[in-house]
Amino acid sequence: MTNSPIKFFTALNIFARPFIAALILCCVVFSCQPTPKELSILYDQTLEETKKQAEQENKMFCIVLSRPDCPSCSGFVQNLGERYGHLASKVIFNIVDVSLPENQWYPQWLCTGAFPTTCVFSADGELQAAIIGAAAACQQCVASAIAGDFKCARFFENPQFPAKGEQGVAMLNGLLFCKQNLEQSQDISTDIEPFLEYNRYPYSLFLKFLNEEKQGRHEDAVYWAKQMLALESPYYNFVYDTLYKQARSLVNPNYMNESGVLSVVKELKLDGCKYKEAKPFSLTLKNTGQSPLSIRNIAVSCTCLKLLSAKQQTLQPGQSVKVDLVFTPDVRGDVFREVTFFSDAVNSLQKVGVFALVK
Repeated sequence: MTNSPIKFFTALNIFARPFIAALILCCVVFSCQPTPKELSILYDQTLEETKKQAEQENKMFCIVLSRPDCPSCSGFVQNLGERYGHLASKVIFNIVDVSLPENQWYPQWLCTGAFPTTCVFSADGELQAAIIGAAAACQQCVASAIAGDFKCARFFENPQFPAKGEQGVAMLNGLLFCKQNLEQSQDISTDIEPFLEYNRYPYSLFLKFLNEEKQGRHEDAVYWAKQMLALESPYYNFVYDTLYKQARSLVNPNYMNESGVLSVVKELKLDGCKYKEAKPFSLTLKNTGQSPLSIRNIAVSCTCLKLLSAKQQTLQPGQSVKVDLVFTPDVRGDVFREVTFFSDAVNSLQKVGVFALVK
């Protein structure tokens, strides 16, 4: 009887051995699985800093162009870990705020005012794809590019850019190379030449006149600055506002003193707004400079805003004009919209934020 417990457990062990062995094997197998890593997300690092980290970790990297006033941008960024966490071993993300002066060159280079825009780079800093938007299809294109599949039809389909698809990406890489060399004080005359035939693209002309001025060829610089100014349009004025100021100052050194100054409120709060009900309001523009200025265009950020006044007007020094608009809310809750004024003033692009609580 004293051996019965021993015999019992011995018999039990015989039957349990396969189960225990399987359990041990499972533990070993799962303990060897790689632990999921968190996605590396940087903020407002320079392209060079991001490239350096990507090279050290042997990863691709994505530059995501964003703005604080872009709701789809914030949603896109918040879901990066969930959307691309499984690719953490392959990629680094860098979120850049293009409203910061040091980051404004990105949309100028890409010729885009649409955000978010995701630029996918190889580990050595070569652009491989640029995807505009935050829709599910756009996010899938980003994931495909990171995984090495470049068949997505959305890769750099920017209607404002003079080249499409692979040709557009190749052109952007060439211009990025020119920009980086120009910043190193190298003469890029030969390298920039192939891109000057794309005369619908201000950024290549900007790099050209900047290079000529740095090389001491002032007359040539003025010529190319005039070529760039000849491309002015509401869209280009929006994207290239700061670059056009440089071009105008190069053509006319007295530009800053001889131009008007446009004054308008930066923000406007509309009270008593109701869903689908029209709300008229006005904005007052004033020329506080010493010279006349021309309002070239007035753009609204959505169909819910309608301009009732003329878009093009001339203001003499000290003169004011009232611009009439109507806001018909198409959503409820806190709403933010923008009215943008384009002019030939020193401060040529002025934005007014329109805020409303819609019931």
